[in-house]
Amino acid sequence: MNREPFVGREGELASLRGRLADAAAGSGGLVLVSGPPGIGKTRLVEEATAAASGVVWGRCADDPGAPPLWPWRRVGEALPSVDSAVKTAFAETEGAGDVQAARFRLVAAAADALVAAAEPAGLVVVLEDLHWADEASLRLLRHLAGELRRSKLAVVATHRDTGHTPALDAALPDLLRRPGARSITLPPLAESDARALLTGLTEEDVREAYRRSGGNPLYLGAIARSAGGAELGHLVRTAVASLEPEVRRLLAIAAVLGEDVDAALLAEVSGLSAGEVADGLDQAEKAGVLGSGRFAHAVVRDGIYADLGQAERETSHGRAAAALEGHARHEPSLAGTVAGHWLRSATAPAKTAEWAALAAAEANRALAFDEAARFLAMALDARAKAGLSEVDRAGLLLDLAVAEYRTGRFARSLDHARLAADAGLIARAALVVRDVAAPDLLPGIRDLAVRALAAEGVDRTTRARLLAHSASVEADYGRFADAEKLADEAFALADEAGDPEALVDAVRARMKVAPDKLPLSERLRLGALAADLGSRTRQPLVSLWGHKWRIDAALADGRMALVDDELVAVTTLARLTRLPLVRWHDLRLRSSVLALRGDLAEARELDLAAEELADTELADDFSAKGMSYAFRTQLVLLTGDPGDLRKGYAGLLDRAPHLPVTLVSRPLLSLLAGDLDEARVRYEQLVPLVRSPEFALHATGALPNLVPLVEAFRDVEMAEYLLGRLEEVRPTVSGGAGVFCTGSSLEHPARLNALLGRHDEAARLFEQVIAINEGIGARPGVAQARLLLAEVLVARGDFVRAQGIARDALDEFRRLAMPGPLTRAAALLERVRAERRAADPLTGREREIVALLADALSNRRIAEKLVLSERTVESHVRSILAKLGLANRTEVVAWASREGLRD
Repeated sequence: MNREPFVGREGELASLRGRLADAAAGSGGLVLVSGPPGIGKTRLVEEATAAASGVVWGRCADDPGAPPLWPWRRVGEALPSVDSAVKTAFAETEGAGDVQAARFRLVAAAADALVAAAEPAGLVVVLEDLHWADEASLRLLRHLAGELRRSKLAVVATHRDTGHTPALDAALPDLLRRPGARSITLPPLAESDARALLTGLTEEDVREAYRRSGGNPLYLGAIARSAGGAELGHLVRTAVASLEPEVRRLLAIAAVLGEDVDAALLAEVSGLSAGEVADGLDQAEKAGVLGSGRFAHAVVRDGIYADLGQAERETSHGRAAAALEGHARHEPSLAGTVAGHWLRSATAPAKTAEWAALAAAEANRALAFDEAARFLAMALDARAKAGLSEVDRAGLLLDLAVAEYRTGRFARSLDHARLAADAGLIARAALVVRDVAAPDLLPGIRDLAVRALAAEGVDRTTRARLLAHSASVEADYGRFADAEKLADEAFALADEAGDPEALVDAVRARMKVAPDKLPLSERLRLGALAADLGSRTRQPLVSLWGHKWRIDAALADGRMALVDDELVAVTTLARLTRLPLVRWHDLRLRSSVLALRGDLAEARELDLAAEELADTELADDFSAKGMSYAFRTQLVLLTGDPGDLRKGYAGLLDRAPHLPVTLVSRPLLSLLAGDLDEARVRYEQLVPLVRSPEFALHATGALPNLVPLVEAFRDVEMAEYLLGRLEEVRPTVSGGAGVFCTGSSLEHPARLNALLGRHDEAARLFEQVIAINEGIGARPGVAQARLLLAEVLVARGDFVRAQGIARDALDEFRRLAMPGPLTRAAALLERVRAERRAADPLTGREREIVALLADALSNRRIAEKLVLSERTVESHVRSILAKLGLANRTEVVAWASREGLRD
């Protein structure tokens, strides 16, 4: 086919070639080329890739029955190594218990294979018509885009600037945020470029053609081939009308089948011989309607399809569907294509429903849950038109709810689960939407759970899972007393039923609402059970929960070697699965344990990595980002450096207004930001809520945030109340894994007793805290407890002991870079020295001599330095020993060290 010259686009062409050169040199990336239909996106990419050593094309299809990952399947056909790797990964995912993890592994395997295929010579993958991409294809592209920066792979994707699917609208911002991503938007050609294109027209005709086309190259090219300046639609119709009737019929069928032209399929649907089809396609190509096995442009195919009469269009779709059914029975991926043709034939809703259900099953098998949901919705609608039984409807509704839940469309999933429950599948429907704490969905989730528990005929295992689910929902509501009862019942029933997965569900519920209820040994045992179950059933998230429970139990018991072993297990799990949620937990757990040990700089780095992961891969779960905000808040409490505070935390807290930890965090944020008045108002609003027996002080981690507020506002009544509540739980050596690990929980009653003036009890508890924290290597916790103990000793009047302890704390604060407590320790030391100087029995001259004695100077040397007689010095030394009650010079040296007169 004759092609128009390539004009204009010099800047865009140079930019795209530059990105391809960068990729060939080892710095790959994604380029998104956008513009209206006919603007020249494909032509630009063809020109830019003409000299590239390896170029593979994949095109998205404008077809409701297109199978998931269609453009990537075409890429895989051209790259056997990629196709093989994906098939291997797919085989490994079959039967996996955790379908979300399996889907991610499949995407990761495909991305790894594509990156590997680019070595060593480089590779360009072109994805055409991204505006028609299915969600599975976009998911793979989003993942791959994050892997390109250090590869030799360039991905170039073209899309229209309007008419996107919602999936592309959602994906574009994320794609453009990826390292190495670039966007090229093609504007209309300049009039001078149009003149270079339209060489056979007069100046006046060029100006008219440019005006009518708006600078669109496709329109300009069509005008250049026509006798006059007609509209493109008319030009297409004119080109088609000039062909023989049999060729026109062939093009009509081809337009029905899609943008790509399959000669064998055309022969089958049209009833023409292979030779007749080949001859007709050759005529169409000479007329400029076809080219390179496809329509010259999507706009051309759209124009032919739009000119078909309704009856002709529906008949053609029906014939296409009938012809493809045989192929689809041997190639299940074609089931969606068959369903799409039956749908548009508008004559066989039962056939549409049958094939749409098959397409949904195939999409589920390929872990393409978005497409499964789309096909299930098609099947439901078609079955409704064909007339379906209530049982069939309930099953389809439940399958649709599950598919939507797996894609994160929780509201739609809940709606369909409720319809499935109304149709008789109440127990299974209630277990579809789980672990979702969105305030607007909780009432519906709770209602389903309550109805399911009241239903008859539910087996023990299912009932145990329903009870565990209900316990989690009640906890999300803040009803922890009810949640604890449900969790206990779930645990007992699951244990009795002997079902491992039901038991894991029950343990998760109990860990959420009452983690201290189980003995530490039992928590360790159940954690090992979950880790093993997750490994055997290929459910990495179950394994993760198991390792996390063991870390929590080991911290509570101070078994740091076990903590380290389990952290290694989580890191290994993150590396093997590469699941975003597992990687995020790995980062969170390691950063919190590093903070406990005083490696604050590295803890900050891991927290930042966790926050970046939350912003990209886990953006739908705002609590993931909230954990990093919570970490930084605890860091400020520890170090006293407000620079660690994160903007936006208050807005995030507003999205979960009912949780105890949220209620406590609001006044704390105001306090740390220096707004004492606002902090006081918020604190006074909080006090009545805290005094409610329903306020989950322990399960939600609210206490560590509450104690600083009680101290700041000297609230002795609340201090007494909290001491009473602390008697409800046993002390722990450490805790807070996943957010911010702290040392011994005895620090809280110690601080509250100090506030209440019970100095002896506070001192006793702080000494225990120091010993416990030293035992687990919690350096910041040791230094903090020493400072607090020194303050209690000062209040008790024990200045000598307070001085040494405060100095030790100050030295550690300096080493750990904790400016807030460092300043506080320095001020306390100065106060102690002032107090001791005020009560010091020595004269100024005697203190001079003590300092020189501490430097190991003899009486004679001291006399020389102070220009005194040696006998006078001996007299001063006798006076010093008598006043201080010391026996000899050695004891004087020790006293001088305690007083800070000697380093």
